Amino acid sequence: MGIDKFRRKSVFKAISVNGIDLYGGLGLPAIQGKVYYVEGNVGLDTQDGLSWDKAKKTLASAITASNANIAAGLSGYASRNTIFVKADAITEDLTVPPVKCDVIGCGSCNEQNRTRIIGAHAWTCSGTLMGSAFYNIEFWNDAATAIFTVASVAGLYFGNCQFVAKADAIHAIHITGATGHDLKIENCRIINDEANDPFDTAAILIATTTTFWNFEIKDSYIEGDIGIKIDTTNLYNGRLDKCVVKAVTLPLDDNSDDLVWTNNIFISAANATTPNNVIDANVKLGGGNYLTDGTVGTILYPVNA
Repeated sequence: MGIDKFRRKSVFKAISVNGIDLYGGLGLPAIQGKVYYVEGNVGLDTQDGLSWDKAKKTLASAITASNANIAAGLSGYASRNTIFVKADAITEDLTVPPVKCDVIGCGSCNEQNRTRIIGAHAWTCSGTLMGSAFYNIEFWNDAATAIFTVASVAGLYFGNCQFVAKADAIHAIHITGATGHDLKIENCRIINDEANDPFDTAAILIATTTTFWNFEIKDSYIEGDIGIKIDTTNLYNGRLDKCVVKAVTLPLDDNSDDLVWTNNIFISAANATTPNNVIDANVKLGGGNYLTDGTVGTILYPVNA
């Protein structure tokens, strides 16, 4: 099935990036690379994955095929591939990122209009060997680790995704390594599980040892023991905008003092003696935020930004 027919059948809604249709401007596909298909219920990894009729069973197999295609020559290397994935749920630990590729969840998983992937994913990346994007996917963990542990991020995007703190997960996303750049999270939900258990350490963590450039979270809802924890003192071009961050202790803990935080709602279950007890960030870079905790109630914060 051609991707344009796939869209016209309304199986998957159009995606826009920065106001430009990623799929289907004027009804035409905007894809310039290979398209692969994963059907977790009835696919086979021995198939080429180039149509729904010949879909692969696992996302890992499709990533392997896509990465080989991207690396095959200059034409492929300048393109972005696409993987469409559907299943009731796929259980696998991804050990290799999809290079220069958009992974898009479609179909349904129970009541969710997303594809569910259950597992813990650990990647070591460098240079240009990444550029990975995920859309419309729900991520669960199956162990008390991070859902994503990524060393040396080189371009990672999540759009309209949901991360659930299953199996006592400690982080939704943990960034490690000496350096990294370009992590963007947009219109996502990072949430407690049904028992209201949060991500046990921090929903999003950038490690002490990592120097990171271009970090942005916007229009998202985040829950955790700590919401966002930037342990490194070397974060540059960081921005948190129009998010709701709900935490047991600190919604935001920024040791770099370089994060710009604007137009957010921070909610803490802690009883702070001052707002600074539940927000640790450079007040000179904050503006238009609201803070709610057990002591001060709801206030505009910082008051004198």
